[in-house]
Amino acid sequence: MRDMKTKELQNKIAELKAGRTMKAIKAEDIKLYYKIQGLSSKLSELKAYNKGQFITKEHLTEYKPLIIWLLKNKTNYKGYLNLKNAMTILLSYVEGNNLVYKTERGIKGIISNLAIEAGLEDVEDNLRRAKNLDMSRDNTVENKRVLDHFYQFRLDALMG
Repeated sequence: MRDMKTKELQNKIAELKAGRTMKAIKAEDIKLYYKIQGLSSKLSELKAYNKGQFITKEHLTEYKPLIIWLLKNKTNYKGYLNLKNAMTILLSYVEGNNLVYKTERGIKGIISNLAIEAGLEDVEDNLRRAKNLDMSRDNTVENKRVLDHFYQFRLDALMG
C-alpha cells in the first residue's frame, strides 16, 4: 500500500516537472514550484516512514542534556515546571506516536520542539492547579490576567 503511494507521488512529481529542473520551474511558475516541493516533502516523509525512521526513547536518552536545558530555561514559567512530569509527558508523546524523522539532523529539532511543548503543557497544568483555575472560570479578571501572561510566555517560548 505504502509502496504504491510512494510510486504515485514519484510519478506525480515527474509528471509535474516534465523534465525541467526545479530552478527552471521556480522561474516559470512559482505555484507549481511550491506544489512540487510539498509533494517531495510528503514523499520523503513516506520513505522515512517505510524505513522505520521513528523517534525513539533512545533518541531522548541521547539528547537528555539538551532536553533538560530546554525545559529548565525555556519553559519554566515562574517555577511551575515539574521536570519529572515534563519528561514523562515527552516520553508519552514519543511512545504514543510514530514520529517520523527524515534525516538524522532533523531529530534534534523534533525533540527540541517536543520538549518545549511537553514543558509548557506541564507548566500550564501546574499553574492551573496552583491558582485553582478551571476552564469555566477563565473569564474572571484575575484569571484572565494570569492566563494572558502565561499565554504570552508560551508564545515567546514557542517562537524563540
